[in-house]
Amino acid sequence: MTIIALDTATSILSVALVAGAFSTQKEQWYFELDAGQRHGELLMEISDQLIKTAGLKPGDMDMVVCMKGPGSFTGLRIGFAAAKGMALALGIPLLSIPTLDCMAVSCSLWPGIVIPVIDAKKQCYFTALYRNQQRMTEYLDAAPARIITLIKNTAGPKEGILLTGPDGHRVLPALHAEFSADPGIQDQIRLDPWGSRGWARELVELAQRKVYPGNREALEQVRHTGEVFSGPLYVRKSDAELQKQQLL
Repeated sequence: MTIIALDTATSILSVALVAGAFSTQKEQWYFELDAGQRHGELLMEISDQLIKTAGLKPGDMDMVVCMKGPGSFTGLRIGFAAAKGMALALGIPLLSIPTLDCMAVSCSLWPGIVIPVIDAKKQCYFTALYRNQQRMTEYLDAAPARIITLIKNTAGPKEGILLTGPDGHRVLPALHAEFSADPGIQDQIRLDPWGSRGWARELVELAQRKVYPGNREALEQVRHTGEVFSGPLYVRKSDAELQKQQLL
């Protein structure tokens, strides 16, 4: 099975391609770039080049995967538009996977709580709490104070806490300040040094978990979920929606 994955949820644009039933390093191709606001300009060009580098053609793709969100409103829309275009043009299924799940799965070996963090502006963050790759909260648009409350209600004694994602460093000072009087907890808080990067590899990994085992049967199930007609998970309403809501 050949899967192409598009990550446009943050400023780091990444694309991954994997071919084969169970991939090995030789069967994977990956590219990432700090694209800023240029996702729409670069995404299809990078995807086409990656397919060519792999010695494949667009028609060889079996599935396209994109970030479901949360993340950049514009970036998510660009990713969905490109993924839907590929799915419809090539007649292949589209699968979208929550951004925070991808960030958490990269820290699967961490023996404690994993908290992926994306800046949602307005002094809030898109986040959720995970343990052993299992999400323990809803997807949140939360201020640091709420994140701290969730940690207090969830973390076990001396359980490690790992902040990951592109904006974990923004929440870290608030956690250190809150737990400054409790060295036992503060010493357990860590920042993932690899949190600010692309996540297309994790998109591929979670997509493979979705369709294996079962291969074609599972693939057909994905095809009939209708994700080609779905949209991003924003978590927070856009400013335009909030303004409209205030007027009603």
